[in-house]
Amino acid sequence: MAFRIFTVTLILTCLSTSSFAQDQFNPLSFDQAGELRTIYQQNIIFNDLYSTSFDGGTYLGLGTNIWTRYGLRGSIRRNLNYRTAIDLGFMYNHTKFENRISQEFRPHQTFHFNYPTLENSNIQHRLRLEERIFFVDNIENRDFSARLRYRIYNKGRLTGKPVSPKSFYYRLSFEWNFNMYNELQDKLLLRGRYGIGYGYQFNAKFSLDANYFFQHDTQEESNEQVIIHIFHISFRHKIRL
Repeated sequence: MAFRIFTVTLILTCLSTSSFAQDQFNPLSFDQAGELRTIYQQNIIFNDLYSTSFDGGTYLGLGTNIWTRYGLRGSIRRNLNYRTAIDLGFMYNHTKFENRISQEFRPHQTFHFNYPTLENSNIQHRLRLEERIFFVDNIENRDFSARLRYRIYNKGRLTGKPVSPKSFYYRLSFEWNFNMYNELQDKLLLRGRYGIGYGYQFNAKFSLDANYFFQHDTQEESNEQVIIHIFHISFRHKIRL
């Protein structure tokens, strides 16, 4: 079963990647901005203190979003105790909009805090500082900005039991992005993103979930918000050494 799910996810990713050969790809015909993400995520746990994570996938613009993007991200994490951890990471984004190419290099530093501890899961808090370096069309045209991201996240089972092999689970998240340097003039709140998802844990290594995110982005020229509907499919692979 896990192999079948992985095959479906791989096919979706390949279909998404093929869109880079076109100036635009719009599989859903609706008049609002949307995005389809297909992501593979791998987590390697070395011991009680150290772990790494890697994810890669495609991000398709849907509806009025006429662009395509793929991204790769990795990080190394250090657990300070059973509640707190820190990580250092880096992400690369390649975006095509009409005939323009944008490349983003994004180092980030993150503080993780779990509180409170529930019977079947934890409420996870994530505070992340991201530095964003953009190269548009050529190396002569570049830009730098920084933002702070705060997320509250919870994953668990509706039965009140811990997530275990051969069980379904839910995912809830609330995130806000704040302008730290040069992202938008005179704007503090850049983005709000609120998500709900449902998934299945096949065994101790593999899981698959589908998520929906409602996102609002602040515009530089006004106080109006652009609404984006995000559909997110993740295949997750955990390795314990």
